[in-house]
Amino acid sequence: MQDSQKDFLRRKRREHLASHVVWPIIRAIILIGICFLLLYPLLYMFVSAFRAKQDLYNPSVIWITRHWTMEHITTLIDLINYPKTLMNTVSISVVSAVIQMLICSLVGYGFARFRFKGKGILFSLVILTIIIPPHAIINSLYMTFRFFHIPIYSLFGGTVNLINTPAAFWVQALFGMGLRSGLFIFIYRQFFRGMPSELENAALIDGCNPVQTYLRVMLPNALMVMVTVFMFSLVWHWNDTYNTSILAPKLKTLSTAIADMKIEVFRLKDGGDTNPMLNQVRMQAGALLSIAPMMVVFLFGQKTFTESVERTGIVG
Repeated sequence: MQDSQKDFLRRKRREHLASHVVWPIIRAIILIGICFLLLYPLLYMFVSAFRAKQDLYNPSVIWITRHWTMEHITTLIDLINYPKTLMNTVSISVVSAVIQMLICSLVGYGFARFRFKGKGILFSLVILTIIIPPHAIINSLYMTFRFFHIPIYSLFGGTVNLINTPAAFWVQALFGMGLRSGLFIFIYRQFFRGMPSELENAALIDGCNPVQTYLRVMLPNALMVMVTVFMFSLVWHWNDTYNTSILAPKLKTLSTAIADMKIEVFRLKDGGDTNPMLNQVRMQAGALLSIAPMMVVFLFGQKTFTESVERTGIVG
């Protein structure tokens, strides 16, 4: 009896040791490793962007720069015309994200709460837009926006050229065909399907029609989902290079400017054409300028964004 009691106590001690000592240590190691992988590029970018020329080939200078300078930042601001490029990026990204947030919520609500003929086929086409790569439809998109038909204007045989304008992206978002719109519609549909039907019944008793129910009942309850969709759409539009370089090649954005920056930096006749280390720190400065607005947005909205992701069940 005493032996079995001793075995039981030893087993309990081992379980307590594993749950309160070993597992917290393993978890801390994993979290530290993940944080290192995420923060290392950002820290290296920040340190390199403000490193003076005299520290470029100093082997003792790795993380802590001895001579801080704003020279690389100011050079890149002038090189890529940062204020204008930033405004072009904001006009495409923010407006498209707002339109997608609203339009995709309406489409997702329709798929979730209404029954109509061809619903399954239409939703399958929505899912298909997630699978089809943009390269497969980019030629059709280009021709559509190069010779865009406006109903009244096209009666007289005229077309409008939307290439090199933000409208090429706004129109896609307006008709639910913007960047990752299929995914956003799916997220909204899954959320609205999980909402109780009693809310709609109560709104119907109060005299609300379907549109009023959507605006007054469903949308206020979907604020967290809307924040999630807006943030994802904003980041994806901000970082998009492929669609922007084809539909708006003359409308330079931060993503396309960063893609062309290596050539532009090499053309500078101030030593950069013969100094690869100088080009590297200038590239880091340009990348920092590109992601700085998104870092500020996330810094002030991280709590809301994290809560929205948790409530919508988007993990992994």
